[in-house]
Amino acid sequence: MPTRRLHRKAPSLTAVTFAFVAASALVVGFMLFFLMRERLQTYGRDNTATEIGVRAEGVQTALAHGLYDAWSRLKVLAQEVGADDTETIRTKLQTLVGEGNGLSWAGFAGLDGTIQASYADVMLGESVSATSWFQTGLSKPTAEDVRETVSTVSGQGRSRSSLIFAAPVRNADGQVRGVLSVRLDLSSATILLRDMARALDIDLVLIDSAGAVLMQTRGRAEDAPDLPSLQAARAGASMVTLERWPDGRSYFSAAVPEITYRDLPALGWSLVARVPADLAVAPAEQLSRGMIFYLASFGLMLLLLTMIFVESFIRPFGVLARTTSKIADGAEVYPPDTNRTRELQMITAAIVRLQTRLHRH
Repeated sequence: MPTRRLHRKAPSLTAVTFAFVAASALVVGFMLFFLMRERLQTYGRDNTATEIGVRAEGVQTALAHGLYDAWSRLKVLAQEVGADDTETIRTKLQTLVGEGNGLSWAGFAGLDGTIQASYADVMLGESVSATSWFQTGLSKPTAEDVRETVSTVSGQGRSRSSLIFAAPVRNADGQVRGVLSVRLDLSSATILLRDMARALDIDLVLIDSAGAVLMQTRGRAEDAPDLPSLQAARAGASMVTLERWPDGRSYFSAAVPEITYRDLPALGWSLVARVPADLAVAPAEQLSRGMIFYLASFGLMLLLLTMIFVESFIRPFGVLARTTSKIADGAEVYPPDTNRTRELQMITAAIVRLQTRLHRH
């Protein structure tokens, strides 16, 4: 009787098989799920960090190319007006600025620094001899980042940045007769950066040579935080980092220093691009939801295969065990003839031999 109770308490081979398969499926499924999730998140972070750096360099190239276009126009015009009179120079300056390209003013200054011809006669007769761009422009083409204070409607002063490109004008004998200069407002650069930021789905911050924020595509320039990426940009260093901005969100930020292109002089401008870190894990989240469905489907298929396996190979052992128990109790029954497995055949044959010996005695 104790032996019978012990047998009733022990789990069946069918239950043990189902438990083993279920435990194995859970372990493998969880390991696969979390391992793939971790790998995808790591790949997403690395890929996003690389992408933001590439996008920032692309924006830098586009901005530098736009500035180089104005720079090239200035140098070409400086060579063309070498023998022209001031009225002809004025007409050409009107045409140059009127074509757009972000130019807001152009002028020609004589050797004494007095503006002799200008677009719309702005600054005509004024002296620019004390400016560094004029002094450098007498000997070679130059570019300078200029900040000036303009009055607002409220009467308060507001700092505005612009670029001055200047180049010497030489006569037929090669002697310098003045300096030709153009001014570019940041409005055109701001429009370009905002359009590219929207197209590339990133945020941009432009920093001048003094470390001041010229513009940013999201928020006000005055609210730019003091973060490692901005510090690297001010220091003229390249960097790609993950950092938390004042809005509480984490971003991958890339600092790209020195906006230059061909022979365009270095302006000291740097660019910082950022993209939300959430984008790096979004593919992993989407795939995780898909993996749950696939793992569940795999589990159902595994359950079906287990049921077929149990019915074909495990239950015959149960039938044999019950038959053997009846034989042990004295019943005149014989084990079922099955050839599902070699082991089952061997056990059945052994029981039949035992029964034969018992009947002989």
